[in-house]
Amino acid sequence: MRRWGLLSAVALLGMASGCTPGEQAPPAAAPTTQPTTTEESATESAAPSISRNVPLEQRKRLAELPADQVCGLVDLDELGALAFPVRSGEPQEVGFDPPVRGCRFQARTGGRSVLIGAQPEGFATLGRDEVQLGAVRGTQTMHASDCTVFAGVSGATLQVSVTAGEADTDQCEKAQLITQYVLAAVVV
Repeated sequence: MRRWGLLSAVALLGMASGCTPGEQAPPAAAPTTQPTTTEESATESAAPSISRNVPLEQRKRLAELPADQVCGLVDLDELGALAFPVRSGEPQEVGFDPPVRGCRFQARTGGRSVLIGAQPEGFATLGRDEVQLGAVRGTQTMHASDCTVFAGVSGATLQVSVTAGEADTDQCEKAQLITQYVLAAVVV
């Protein structure tokens, strides 16, 4: 029974990362590189445009953070530079036993958002495609309106979803960059 509650929470958090009908994303910038195949993307990783070096003793255990502290894992200006300008994060908890904790950052304009969540340990393989996130391997999945990256950390799974009206490889690149940025602040 606990497993069904957990799977329901994962599904709800995934649905919470989607846009409402009718929202439009601003036009995406033209890609500057050729798209890669799934096999190539599994071995390549997006290079973070913001370097972050958090001392080991200051890194947080994602599994132990309440939703409001998940919001504190990122700096708004740096998150804006990695994705798009965002408003302050809104903590959220979905499901129960244990609740899936997260923080949603809405774009200042348009219907886009970034969700940073703490899934249970072992959920890093939820994505369809393997991705390299610096020293950590993860998975990602692209849906019609979002791209979500999962990465295993100590006692939990980090989830980063970038939502737009229509998702494309740009959302996946942003989700990978944000994931690498957050990984630098948590105990891996």
